[in-house]
Amino acid sequence: TLTGEGIAYIYPDFVTALVGSFTDGVMESGQEAVIIGSVEDEAGIKVPVFSEPNGHFHTRQQRDQFGLDPNVRDPYESKMVEVRTSAIDGANEGLFAKVDIEVNTTIAFYNGSQARPEDYDPDTWETNNYKIFDPADIPAGTIDIPAWAQSPTAYCGSLAHKTNHSFIPNGQFVVFDHPKFGLIPCIATIADIQHGEEIMVGYGYDMEAAPDWYKTAWKNSHFGQEGLDYKDWLECNIKNPLATNRR
Repeated sequence: TLTGEGIAYIYPDFVTALVGSFTDGVMESGQEAVIIGSVEDEAGIKVPVFSEPNGHFHTRQQRDQFGLDPNVRDPYESKMVEVRTSAIDGANEGLFAKVDIEVNTTIAFYNGSQARPEDYDPDTWETNNYKIFDPADIPAGTIDIPAWAQSPTAYCGSLAHKTNHSFIPNGQFVVFDHPKFGLIPCIATIADIQHGEEIMVGYGYDMEAAPDWYKTAWKNSHFGQEGLDYKDWLECNIKNPLATNRR
């Protein structure tokens, strides 16, 4: 079993890593490192060689521990994306590529707290803007970003919640087993993305319950103008709807 010290979790770029203490394959605590080379063991298997681990100790967090180190960036995500002002009307902030990114690349993570029913107001979308399905608690679970953490100056431990909507997205929500946050949604690219380009996902709302801006955006979109049935677009474009468990 993967238990002990000096064990590494390697991110999808096969360069960035967290090295530290693991129990049965689950990270307890780790520091950032990068792969600087490799050696062959006695069986001829290549073993990665890491730089000296340094910096913040990233510790495993449960949903009820959200925000323990709110301004510590994920070492992989911080290389891929950043929050900037969006050019989309009414969007305020958005998520942008820091580097050129190829299709089928994991780029951002959606960590949060467990949504509380008492925070839900059925008469407004203001209390629902950041809710998303919880892959660790299917089908009823919902992840939320509390009001205090919705500004990137207050919380930037993960940034996928800053992604805006498009009916022609370049990313989609899928599931990721994160060394620090556990099983959470993440964004994976569905197209090549250039440095400086905004990351966009399809929210996949239920149209009957969707906010007014979403209904207007569909009506004004190329698909809406062409008379495409929204359910057909949804089936073809959305793998994991943002709104699966918003209530």
